[in-house]
Amino acid sequence: MSNTAIDPIRDQGHSRPFNLYNAARRFFPWAVLLLVAAMVFAPIFSLVVGAFSLARLPNEFSMDNMGFGNFYAVWVEQRIDLVLWNTAVYVTGATIFGIGTAAILAWLVERSDMPGKIWIYAGVPLGIAVPGILHAIAWVLLLSPRSGFINRSWMYLTGAEEPLFTIYSMTGLIFAEGLRLVPVAFLMLVPLMRSMDPSLEEAAAASGASPMRTVRRVTFALLLPGVLAISIFQAITAMENFEVPGILGLPVNIHVFSTRVFNLIDNIGAIPAFGQANAAAVFYLGIALVISFFYLRLVRHSERYSIITGKGYTPRAVRLGAWRYPAAAMSALFLFVTIVLPFLVLLYVSLVGYLRQPSLEAFQSFSFKHYLAVFEQPRVGRVLWNTIFLTVMTSTAVTILSFVIAYIVVRTRFSARYTLDVLAFMPHSIPGIVLGLALFWLLIQFDSLTGASSFGSLYSLVIGFTILFLAYAVRAMSVAMIQVHPDLEDAAMLCGAPPWRVAVRIFAPLLMPTLVGIWIYVAMLSVRFISLPLILSQGGNNEVLGVMIWSLWDNGNINSVGAIGIMLMTVMFGFALSLRVFGFGQKNGGGAL
Repeated sequence: MSNTAIDPIRDQGHSRPFNLYNAARRFFPWAVLLLVAAMVFAPIFSLVVGAFSLARLPNEFSMDNMGFGNFYAVWVEQRIDLVLWNTAVYVTGATIFGIGTAAILAWLVERSDMPGKIWIYAGVPLGIAVPGILHAIAWVLLLSPRSGFINRSWMYLTGAEEPLFTIYSMTGLIFAEGLRLVPVAFLMLVPLMRSMDPSLEEAAAASGASPMRTVRRVTFALLLPGVLAISIFQAITAMENFEVPGILGLPVNIHVFSTRVFNLIDNIGAIPAFGQANAAAVFYLGIALVISFFYLRLVRHSERYSIITGKGYTPRAVRLGAWRYPAAAMSALFLFVTIVLPFLVLLYVSLVGYLRQPSLEAFQSFSFKHYLAVFEQPRVGRVLWNTIFLTVMTSTAVTILSFVIAYIVVRTRFSARYTLDVLAFMPHSIPGIVLGLALFWLLIQFDSLTGASSFGSLYSLVIGFTILFLAYAVRAMSVAMIQVHPDLEDAAMLCGAPPWRVAVRIFAPLLMPTLVGIWIYVAMLSVRFISLPLILSQGGNNEVLGVMIWSLWDNGNINSVGAIGIMLMTVMFGFALSLRVFGFGQKNGGGAL
């Protein structure tokens, strides 16, 4: 008995044996934190260093040639103050227009007796399927001052000498970008409308308030904190989007931050001003980070503005009376303008012999020759392969990484989990054009030091897109993971299952619809975004479909753009419909928050 009571290891003066599994378990969250920190801060550090570098080219960088000259040149010579004003007007206008439209549609769908609500609810999110560059090109074809189909028809029918509306204006930029913001804002607003306790609205009605007064003074007041958070999120999105200002603003020298940065390194006939572009990008990034700080602060304290109670309730539909059918007609008109009309315009351009006003003669010239011409181009096969490879690799990497991050943040007691959550959101504050420029500098310096060939490769785009889309995926994954009851995890732990097995065998199957939804959504984003590939693409080596469309449009191959656009939109509509099948839009409408 006495011998069995003695601990031989302790008697011999040895420490407890090292447990590799426990050490790895403790180190793994820190490794993930370091990985995400490197993904965020390495490009930012490279961008800042490049802004202070006075070398003409990145490969001529030297610590002995540093200074503030680029910042001075950007502020004085490039008039970044005017660019800042344009950006403020553009982002504010697009956000107000987009959020206002989305709020009206969400309220009509969730809180009114408008007929046909199911079609509006199903149709609005399909706008995500229209890539930004095709959205902008479609509006150029419709509202170009002299050749736009709508303006030409207006001048022909009325005899007017001036167009009805020119899309090449600040108002045009706000209109086009605002329409782009509506689908995602709608998906975020619908859960707010659906989950709000209607008791205060009922109290207002009992006090004699009219339905419209109740909506204005009670409903919107309750929704204001959530709407404000969504507005900030969408303002960041509008600020980082390049496609609309690139197509509509660059031709008439209406510059916002994204187009100014691009213009500095894509100035035909001159040496690219890389240092000035970096300096402008630093201003750009600083503003985006400040806006993101306020967003995170607002979301962190969102429990103060709770509008969901523990009582069961069924929201009462507001009777629109005589406005029921006009509201349905306006909602249907929105779907036509944002989805059907761009598709029809691009379809017409892809089939007509050459670009001209719609007429009987034009319809008789319809053929598929432009589709055949697209596939006869030597680079098409390589571009398609590059796009598929980029989409699959990015979607898979983002889905896996977001699952790991969300599990650590939501389901562990990791001491730095809030820091990890903030770092995972920070990429949303980095505009694509800025991240592309930052990786441009970083990869060139890395290749010069190691002799590698990372710059100009497809993997450079995979890295960039993984960083860029991580915030979207982590938000959606975190919301879904919170909904899994802790008892399932506790039961598995009691049975001796390690955390990694719990994550793989319990959480992954339960969250499979969300995992698939995130994969599909990131795939759509990978095809839609062109700002980062425009900076990092080097000819055919890593050219993707978005860059090819930009190149064809820039060279005046409008019919080919239409043919590619129709095929791309068809695939994207398939992606969007599959998102609805997996319930991603319905269950995670607020996931981005």
